[in-house]
Amino acid sequence: MSNITPLELICEYAIDPLGVDVLKPRFSWVLESDQRGQMQSAYQILIASSEENLSKNVGDKWDSGKVVSDRSVNVAYEGSDLASGERCYWKVRCWNGDDNAGAYSATAIFEMGLLEEPDWEGQWIGTDVSIPGPILRKEFEIAKDVKSARIHISGLGWYELFINGQKVGDHVLDPATTDYAKRVLYVTYDVTELLSSGPNTIGVMLGNGWYSEPGRARYGDSPRLLMQMNMELVDGSAMSISTDRTWKASDGPITRNDLYCGETDNAMLEKPGWDNTGYDDSGWGPAVAKGNPGGELKSQLMPPIKVNETIEPVKLTNPEPGVYVYDLGQLFGGWTRLRMKGTAGTEITIRYSDRVSEETGLINQEHWLGRHSYPETDFYVLKGDGEEVYEPRFTYHPVRYVQIEGYPGVPTLDDLEGRVVHNSIGMEGDFECSNPLINAIHKNVTWTFTNGLFSIPLDCLHREHVAWTDAATITGNLYVR
Repeated sequence: MSNITPLELICEYAIDPLGVDVLKPRFSWVLESDQRGQMQSAYQILIASSEENLSKNVGDKWDSGKVVSDRSVNVAYEGSDLASGERCYWKVRCWNGDDNAGAYSATAIFEMGLLEEPDWEGQWIGTDVSIPGPILRKEFEIAKDVKSARIHISGLGWYELFINGQKVGDHVLDPATTDYAKRVLYVTYDVTELLSSGPNTIGVMLGNGWYSEPGRARYGDSPRLLMQMNMELVDGSAMSISTDRTWKASDGPITRNDLYCGETDNAMLEKPGWDNTGYDDSGWGPAVAKGNPGGELKSQLMPPIKVNETIEPVKLTNPEPGVYVYDLGQLFGGWTRLRMKGTAGTEITIRYSDRVSEETGLINQEHWLGRHSYPETDFYVLKGDGEEVYEPRFTYHPVRYVQIEGYPGVPTLDDLEGRVVHNSIGMEGDFECSNPLINAIHKNVTWTFTNGLFSIPLDCLHREHVAWTDAATITGNLYVR
């Protein structure tokens, strides 16, 4: 037997992906051996409809047989037709240069999304166009324990999803940006563990994002939501919940959200428990039917945008009474997380910039003035309920210097953190040499690359809605695994 072993199995460039909507998914793996000079001469892929079948080496979906090839990247599926929501289990083994077969890999999975338009049961819903940060909720009963549950969701421009008071997943700024008239992305989540028999509640908060950007509305005039949850219960029965006009809708604490100008979060307008069971929504109105954005619904299989790193400020100054300027020591894309405690109604202003004035010590936003009313600025209104923590949901900024105004008391270095945001690509590799200049160049290149990676490769943090040729070309020549 060969000691060549397949590792790091991926399907459509992802580990154990959910929501695959490619009819012929592609499979890849990495080879490992404790002997030098080992090469793959052949492979065999087994794909089964159950773990039991796969454990018996029965590929009832696809058995490639022994394929004489050194290929281990993007091997296309050639088995029987795949259905919406179908879960498959797969493994691979390889032969070495001496034509000796190695052991099978560990088991990997992939799960299909909604493959055809008729598979979608829901309709696009939202609220009145005057509401900038709508919240929507649906309370429902489940008769039995849940065996499995998947949510497929698209909230334009951006959304946050909650089940029974708990945020689903760690994505931010979802879904990824597209030309919504041509393509709209949805995200699939496994929410089995968040549900139980009896009453349950789904809550969704929406933001403008690129879709309904204030003052432009180049795609739509207001945020909107399409969602479907398919469940299998322990008794074998099926159940689904989808968006329609029976959902309840209201305004939320976010009274302004804009790509360039930032976000206003008035914590005094929060509705505690709105995303959980038992909340009194009698004062809420019904959801409003919204038009279809027009684009084809496609699964979002790219690495999602996440908060990838939290960094501490390196300096805090007080250039004017009541004005504090933090230096995070590095320019990045994202936002900050601020801790504070004060009386209800206190408004805190958080301004962002990549530069600071040497004369005044204040941040310099002159390069944005004249184009936007409040360039790169967030506002937070305290609810006065002990320590409060704020970080925005539906905007992002170029962050290096952060100016705080209206803070109750005197902030410290520990009261603010930088939140580095970009697509969660693998950045495990690193480089270091004996030349400090080359090391600095490498570090700057890495930051430049990730600073512009917000679902499309941007040429700068000023966020033009175009993957410019230069940025796209550079990204296309990089290999990141």
